[in-house]
Amino acid sequence: MADRFLITHWCGVPHKYVRHADGTLATERFEEMKAAGINLIGTYDYGYETNCEVLALCERLGLRVTLSDDRIGRAIGDGNHRAELLRAVVRDYAGYPALHGYHITDEPNSGAFPALAAVRQILADLDPVHEAYINLFPNYASAEMLGNPTYYDHVRQFADTVSPAIISYDHYHFIKGEPMESVDMGSRRENQIYEAAFRKVERPGFFDNIEDVRRVSAETDTPFMVIVLVVEHGPYRNLTEAEIRWEVFQSLVYGARRLSYFTYWTPGVDTEEGDDMWHWRNGMISKTGEQTPHYHMVARINRDLSVLGDTLMGRESRAVFHLGQVPDGKVTYWSGAFRDVMSMKAEAVTAGFFDGGYVLLANKDYENPSPVTFTVTPGRRVMHMDKATGLWVVTHEQDGAYTLTLAPGDGELVRIDLSLIHI
Repeated sequence: MADRFLITHWCGVPHKYVRHADGTLATERFEEMKAAGINLIGTYDYGYETNCEVLALCERLGLRVTLSDDRIGRAIGDGNHRAELLRAVVRDYAGYPALHGYHITDEPNSGAFPALAAVRQILADLDPVHEAYINLFPNYASAEMLGNPTYYDHVRQFADTVSPAIISYDHYHFIKGEPMESVDMGSRRENQIYEAAFRKVERPGFFDNIEDVRRVSAETDTPFMVIVLVVEHGPYRNLTEAEIRWEVFQSLVYGARRLSYFTYWTPGVDTEEGDDMWHWRNGMISKTGEQTPHYHMVARINRDLSVLGDTLMGRESRAVFHLGQVPDGKVTYWSGAFRDVMSMKAEAVTAGFFDGGYVLLANKDYENPSPVTFTVTPGRRVMHMDKATGLWVVTHEQDGAYTLTLAPGDGELVRIDLSLIHI
């Protein structure tokens, strides 16, 4: 799958649902994930026997696996037995063709980076084929949570210290705007995460966050992935399909090489109302195992994402520009020609330039269509990809310019031939 755009998730099939009552593996649950366009799945507290069965099943289904094993968590904090624990993990799983990598930890403070670097290095020495996966905080975490004065410093220190295979982070942009609730989440860390979530409506740090990550990605030659919001919980609202598309295609336009959804299965207890403080609702699969509207929305988005993401694999992101609609953050606005695009006008669009004459356009408006008009070097041929078929379609010039209309939150891929056509 080296040439495939990987689409993954958090909170996969829970242990309770991974087997039938007779003890057989619930293969249809993993087929259901594949049908939604997910091609990299995670295991969660399954244990050795079930992990092995899932790995074998995923090989048959053409899926890859990021594997969780409690020995990895123990290895982080136990320097005396770290190599022994990790050697056992690699011995148990490295031979499975479906294995993609090992899940190490989520949202560490920078104080953990040296131990995580040691874990990653031992795993790399024992098994250089499979990645060690670590996810970082978003930029609305406090300096105390990060252990660094700025978010850029945090991501750069992580890349320099741990040398990860991929930089991963989550950023949840769409919130309800309800007033702060006074609650105790049960731990200092959970309280900080909860309180940070309520600070802004339409949290303005999405582009700041991805700009910092993209910068470190380019500086250290490390690809990056974004985890986007699906599940309604706490202050986060029940998203429309256009809002989820917005998250997905803004990430892709910046050059993300992988994408994850939070969450596939709805966390929490198996009741309608639930009794947890986050009040989880509307993941892709409900708490009791039924497909929600978000399942079908994400499946449609993934069909488009796979077509565009696969096409852009291996093509370096060279620049990102904003047109119209001023976002927060340290972004670059379109101010003139770049490569073979001589001019570009739009009210609410981002434009990502990739090697080979590829330009991804993404609508920053998730409520309205957004037209974008551009001109190119005379004699160049312009084509755009039909996401339904994966085929290139000639884009026709009108009055010396080309115009595409982007659906709310959506993205379209353009290719500008680098060889002149006959004129």
